[in-house]
Amino acid sequence: MKKNSKRLAAIATLIAIVSLLIAYVISAFTATSGECANQFMSLLFGIITVPLLAWILLFCIGRMQNKHTIAEFFPKDKEKNTTEKENI
Repeated sequence: MKKNSKRLAAIATLIAIVSLLIAYVISAFTATSGECANQFMSLLFGIITVPLLAWILLFCIGRMQNKHTIAEFFPKDKEKNTTEKENI
């Protein structure tokens, strides 16, 4: 996966989060009492799941290509450095 595609995925995620946050604020002022809870919960769910799905997408693509991505918790470079320090 090239850096351009990673950058596009990050930009698309940011745009989705910003649009959900704007919709969240607008619905706070315009929603009626009957539909308020449903709108807030659905927008909150979207705000939480969009970054999570973007992270899972980057992680899975990196694993399928056997490459290290920004989504990994422990890159192998750090593991190599720690084992080299222990051997010295």
